[in-house]
Amino acid sequence: MNVKLFDEAMKIPPRERVAFAELILASIEHEDEGLQKIWLSEVKDRMISVEDGTSTLLDFNQLYAED
Repeated sequence: MNVKLFDEAMKIPPRERVAFAELILASIEHEDEGLQKIWLSEVKDRMISVEDGTSTLLDFNQLYAED
């Protein structure tokens, strides 16, 4: 694993890291090419909606924190 790349990625704000991770995962999944293109388009649309404020991300730790 490229530690330098990981260190740089950790500097990205959390919301952008989530979108970046989704893009990376989508790029390696073994789906047919058509589905992969659709999924990459969906991830990009989600990134844009978070950036422009039309949707928000939930904090995993807060969502699943024990009461």
